[in-house]
Amino acid sequence: MAILDGVGDEVSASASASASVCASIPDNAFNHWDDDFIQSMETPYGDSEYRERAETLVKDVKILLREMQTGGVDLIERLEMVDALQCLGIDRYFDAEIKATLDCAYRSWDTSVGIRLGSKNVTRDLNATALALRLLRLHRYDVSADVLESFKDKNEQFFSGENNDNNTGEECVMRSMLNLLRASSVAFPREKVMEEVKAFSSAYLKILSENSRDVYKRGLLKEVEYALIYDWPRTFTRWEARNFIEIYELDDLRLKDTRILELAKLDFNILQFTYKMEMKYLSRWWANSGLSKLIATRERTIEFLLWGVSSTDEVNFSTCRIALAKASTLATIMDDILDDYGTFEQLKLIKEAIVQGWDISIVKNIPENIKMCLEFVFKAVHELVDEANKMQGRDMMPFITKAWADCIEAGLEQARWRRSGYVPIYNEYLNTATTSAFIGPILLHVILLAAPISRDDAIKKTFLNKSRFYELIWMCIRLIDDTRDFEDERHHGDNASAISCYMRDHIECSEAEALNHITNLIEEFLKELTWEYLNPNNALLDWEKICFNFNRGLQFIYIFGDGFTYSHKEIKDQVLKVVVNPVDL
Repeated sequence: MAILDGVGDEVSASASASASVCASIPDNAFNHWDDDFIQSMETPYGDSEYRERAETLVKDVKILLREMQTGGVDLIERLEMVDALQCLGIDRYFDAEIKATLDCAYRSWDTSVGIRLGSKNVTRDLNATALALRLLRLHRYDVSADVLESFKDKNEQFFSGENNDNNTGEECVMRSMLNLLRASSVAFPREKVMEEVKAFSSAYLKILSENSRDVYKRGLLKEVEYALIYDWPRTFTRWEARNFIEIYELDDLRLKDTRILELAKLDFNILQFTYKMEMKYLSRWWANSGLSKLIATRERTIEFLLWGVSSTDEVNFSTCRIALAKASTLATIMDDILDDYGTFEQLKLIKEAIVQGWDISIVKNIPENIKMCLEFVFKAVHELVDEANKMQGRDMMPFITKAWADCIEAGLEQARWRRSGYVPIYNEYLNTATTSAFIGPILLHVILLAAPISRDDAIKKTFLNKSRFYELIWMCIRLIDDTRDFEDERHHGDNASAISCYMRDHIECSEAEALNHITNLIEEFLKELTWEYLNPNNALLDWEKICFNFNRGLQFIYIFGDGFTYSHKEIKDQVLKVVVNPVDL
């Protein structure tokens, strides 16, 4: 990830020193995407015939959904349809129809037992209740998880014949456990029953899936496997859509109409066409910069595009995705220059240059190749600001300048720590490290292109994390990065991390215990962030949705480790599935 985790000790600002640093950077720092390959990618899904077919399918599915509403179809079937539309990433076409089903579910919601099924609505059903709980919460209906307490038996188990009136076999049990697990992913703070649900359902599903591969449908097993890895705060729409297209293909009887899956496939490929065009543009932008010939830096522009897709995937937010990829690339360049090539005094000059109008002439006595890199960064920031000014109708440079300058100032503080071997207390570390992570400028460049923002104080909240919503985003990103990178950073001489600073405050605590504490803290912060986002009383704007998904995307990329640093692993396959390879129609 493009973060400033601390600035290197003063090194010789000479070409030979730069060369030695370049030689020391591992191969996984370099670009894994060949520009010639990217430019050669072709796809037909930008043609009008595909869009026209998708528009026809949308109309057909709307008719199907309305028939379900008026045709006496059971509520559980309608809820499962809403779930399918969301998992397949096509729910945005059917807002009115989905709302009608969820309104019906909310009216039917019994605060003591959840959803009742059957002709007279007398049959309790754990599966329907867990499914409805998750869907209603995701659409910001006010429903309590306490209803799940009613499904416990005398042994505190969540599934048995005596606490569920619709227990019809092992596959039904597995489906109920799956929906329980998925419901737990939208837990709010201090919901003990949700913690119990997650522990029970995940343990149950792991055992059942490991021992029952010849019994259950492959689609159900694949869905279980997906849910055990990618809970809602750690996934995003396009990744989920790609996986659920594959899941529904394995279970062709689950969807009531083949046109739904056809629409999902078409929609996926049509959106992917846009992402491919963005990928081509960004790859050429990076190739034309020539920076890879000047210094050894982490080349992650394409991986950052995936982060952009996770943050906002609709066609009309293309400029936001490109801005996220560019700003993250610029932050990474700055981080690598300051960490591996610059001196402490040069860092202070770089900050001064930014504050004084991005004036490169202020930065004295640096090698020519580093100066050229800084010039590229400064020029690219100005280009992004020009775009933001057009969207906002006023000068956004003061906000952008402060956001970047704050990052450099926080980096200066971390440089002082490193030079002196100082390990700060935990709170002191977080106050500095959340700012030095470049979250502020990256997010600011994105939201300024998302929509006009009338109030300056709303803009300041984003890069100064002055509301709890933004504070949680910054904390979650900073902490997940530390849990994945603290060992690497320590090997590079940077001893200050959330883990080491927590250990300083708790001298009896081992490193494993500190890591476990921080990991648990992330879980609690994610619950609180989910509450801030889904709370029916909080009116969040479209660009705040982007900020929320910005964190979800980062959490996804860090599931298996630091996906940006080690981008030759899982993240490369994720880019291929989301951005490069279309699904077969």
